[in-house]
Amino acid sequence: MNRRSFLSAVAVAPILAAIAACGDPNSAPADTATAGSAPAVTTPDTAPAAGIQHPTGADDVILKLSYEGGFVPASFFFVNTPSLLVSGDGRVFTPAVVPAIFPGPLLPSLFVRTINEGGIQALLGIVNAAGLLAPPPQYPDRHNVADAPSTVMTVEAAGQRFVHSAYALGIGGDPEKGVRKELLDLITAISDIDKAAGAANLGTDQPFVPTVYRFQARAVDPAELTRQQPAPTVVEWPAAAGVSLGASPTCARVDATAVGSLFLDAKQNTYFREGEIVYEVAVAGVLPGDPVC
Repeated sequence: MNRRSFLSAVAVAPILAAIAACGDPNSAPADTATAGSAPAVTTPDTAPAAGIQHPTGADDVILKLSYEGGFVPASFFFVNTPSLLVSGDGRVFTPAVVPAIFPGPLLPSLFVRTINEGGIQALLGIVNAAGLLAPPPQYPDRHNVADAPSTVMTVEAAGQRFVHSAYALGIGGDPEKGVRKELLDLITAISDIDKAAGAANLGTDQPFVPTVYRFQARAVDPAELTRQQPAPTVVEWPAAAGVSLGASPTCARVDATAVGSLFLDAKQNTYFREGEIVYEVAVAGVLPGDPVC
């Protein structure tokens, strides 16, 4: 697959999926509660006495909605960003609208806004009413749809972590039923964040400017570049980054201060040269809950 086809797949996959569609400080670290398993205790939580407890750290995740898997290139899994993420310190991350043109920005565009405790409790109340603050049930797929993404709802609240995952949710000719319909209805409800959390509980959307990036690099054959239209741009990888592209085939992190506007200025047909080798780089801003490279 060429770079343009890859980038088209990246842009379309989450859109299709979307259309188809706090506690004791001495508590132990959380394990994921998946279908058929018992939940485990998570990180320290705090909330008003009458509210649902939830983690409050800047790197903690309270609620995350993502679309994972499907027939997309491997690099898509790396840069894939959530459709909704609520962090413990009261921030909401959502995708920004990106024009469907090539080359667009290399860096996935996100908005961030604040959310107060009232808004967080409103969201958790909806989740609780839908029965998702409980060990996940099985979400059997009966649509027989191939190469579709899974809808994944992660909730960390009430001292536990729950991961609800349903393959091809809302995709196919037959309407969803049972627990699959309940999950789809919940996702539809919280996707309208202003209505679900209450507009008065939310700040104004602002462009998300990462302080740390995560990336992976792939050496490319120069012949790949000569065949591309429009002609790609090749820029030098800064020595000040402190990390080598050649040593980052799977995942590495770099501070934004070390690369300046390098990624912010890059387009989907921007490549990076380190020494005599040119690399294709997949990059995203580090979000709360992202794994450490």
